[in-house]
Formats: sequence, structure tokens, C-alpha cells
Amino acid sequence: MAWSKESRQARGYGAAWDKLRLRILDRDSHLCQCDQCQGGRKRLKVATHVDHIKPKAQGGTDDPLNLRSVHKDCHARITLEQQGIKPKVRFGVDGFPIAD
Repeated sequence: MAWSKESRQARGYGAAWDKLRLRILDRDSHLCQCDQCQGGRKRLKVATHVDHIKPKAQGGTDDPLNLRSVHKDCHARITLEQQGIKPKVRFGVDGFPIAD
């Protein structure tokens, strides 16, 4: 999947998204909710991004049930995985990158 050349507003990420994003981060206590972190139950990381569990490009919506707070590195990994690309960086159980 190639990156869109449309503006963030044209893709639906305007002022309404900014407000919704803050609501989701607050709901999740600003903790990463990805499968590897699970809101601090497996790994403690501060979330700064909001991820669509089912991507908008695949029919996902901005419904709060389809959104989760994630750390920026986790968001990058999730996006690559959704595109079928294996991430080059692996993480240990402590949340730190593992050098290959």
C-alpha cells in the first residue's frame, strides 16, 4: 500500500480527528494498547499515536471501538505488518530494540 499524496484533511484527519485522537489517548490512559504492550500488562510504553485496528483503507472507521492508543514505534511496526512488510527491528520483552 503506497502512501497517499492527499492532505491529512482530505484523508479525514482534520480538527475532528484531532479531538477524537485526544479522547482515545485519554480513554487508554496514554498507554500503548498494541498486542505486544497491552496497556502496560506486557510492556509499558507511553502512547502518542492512535491506530485504526481495521485500517481505513480496508473499510475501517473512526468509531472509538476501532481505535487504540499506540507508541510511535509500535504504530510503525503495525503499519508495516499490515502492508505485508516484515519489520527490521525486533524488540525484547523489556521493550528495547534487539540488535541483530
